[in-house]
Amino acid sequence: MAEAMDKPTAPPSGPIGRIIEWACMLMAMLAGLMFIIEAVMSVASVIGRAAFSMPVPGDYELVQMLSAMGIAMCLPYCQLKKGHVFVDFFTLWAPPGLKRALDAVAALLLAFSSFVLAWRIWEGLLEMREYGETSMVISLPVWWGYVPVVPAFVLLGIAALYTFMGELRKEAGQ
Repeated sequence: MAEAMDKPTAPPSGPIGRIIEWACMLMAMLAGLMFIIEAVMSVASVIGRAAFSMPVPGDYELVQMLSAMGIAMCLPYCQLKKGHVFVDFFTLWAPPGLKRALDAVAALLLAFSSFVLAWRIWEGLLEMREYGETSMVISLPVWWGYVPVVPAFVLLGIAALYTFMGELRKEAGQ
C-alpha cells in the first residue's frame, strides 16, 4: 500500500532551480491548453457528426498528435514535483537513506533515457521531414508532432538531473 508523502516537495531553490521550475510549468500549461483545444475539437466533431453529418476533418489525427505532444510536455513538471507513480512494495522495509539512493539512481537513469529519447526523436523528426510523410485525412506533416516532444524530453532530462542533485543534497544532509 502506498503512503501519501508527509511533506509536499520543496520548491526548487536558487536561480537555476527556479528557471527549471518555470520552464516545466510553462510547458505543462501549454500542454494543458492543447488538451483543452483537443477536448473542444472533439466535442465539436461529435456534435457535428451527430447533428449535421459533418465531423471535424482529421479529428482522429489531431487528437492522436495533440495527445502525444501534450503527454510528453507534462512529463518534466511531473518529474520535478515527484508526481510519477512508483511501486514501493520492495522498499517498504528500507531505511530512508537507501530509499533516497534508489530515488537518485532512478532520476539519473531517467535523465539518461530522456536525453537518448530526445536525440532519437530529433533524428525521427528529420527523417519524417525529409520523406515528407503526412497524415492521411488532412495531409498534416507528421514531423510537426515531433517538434514540441524533443524539447519536452530535453527538459525532462534536465528536471531529472535536478531531482538527482536534490537527492544527493539530501544524502549529504543539506
